[in-house]
Amino acid sequence: MMEIILAKELGFCFGVRRAIGLAEEALRLKKLVASLGPIIHNPLEVSRLETMGLRVIDNINELKDGESILIRSHGAPFDVIQELKNKGIDIIDATCPLVARAQRMVEFLSSEGYKVIIVGEQGHPEVRGLVSYGKGDTFVVSSLEEVPELSKEKIGIVGQTTFSLERFKEIVSEIVSRSWEIRIFNTLCDASRKRQRAVEELVDKADVIIVIGGKNSANTRRLVDIAKSKGSIVYHIESWDEVLPEWFVGKDKIGITAGASTPDWVIDKVLEKIKELCYQ
Repeated sequence: MMEIILAKELGFCFGVRRAIGLAEEALRLKKLVASLGPIIHNPLEVSRLETMGLRVIDNINELKDGESILIRSHGAPFDVIQELKNKGIDIIDATCPLVARAQRMVEFLSSEGYKVIIVGEQGHPEVRGLVSYGKGDTFVVSSLEEVPELSKEKIGIVGQTTFSLERFKEIVSEIVSRSWEIRIFNTLCDASRKRQRAVEELVDKADVIIVIGGKNSANTRRLVDIAKSKGSIVYHIESWDEVLPEWFVGKDKIGITAGASTPDWVIDKVLEKIKELCYQ
């Protein structure tokens, strides 16, 4: 009999749940709401909110008269927030509190004269926002190869909240070996770390791992990478429609995990599909 094993930690984190709640509340109040970029990196959940009336825009110039703007969980660049405030536009700030804390740390280090290194993924919306809070020399490092030559200057380090803890420690260690004065703020999200540890435990219990979450979700891709690095057979899906019966042939234990931006209703539909395919 096939067994389905759920990771101890999976699905929505606090920050994502809070952002979705703020969007739903505004829409229930019949507000006209535009989200500056997808509120979270999960296309199915974004589509659900769009059916409730949320409009996704790429630029604040696309705002219509009377619309409120929702700042997504990844936050937004400092200059964009200031422009919205100057224009008197109603802001619904759904920035994850941990991302907001990281923004404050970048701003503080910069004001204290530190060269700020953000350990994270180049181009990620959270990282672009973090960079904007640095008033001086601020740059992004995502690998050991990208660590620059550092002279005798003050270095401040902040991490992208969903970045890999192991990679963060490796990069920080390399920077420490090249610097003489450093301040480090560990801004990595505990919820992400818990999900990463949970998938490591799941690998030892399951014959195949299904990771549910947006293909554009950094924290979900991290779960995929961890499972693959442990030698597991891994399938990364966004929707239950992607599940194929041949994945489970000869498999007794199926491990299920999901990124921090994956809603419960999507996880439930994936479980239903697997049971439909394997228990008939």
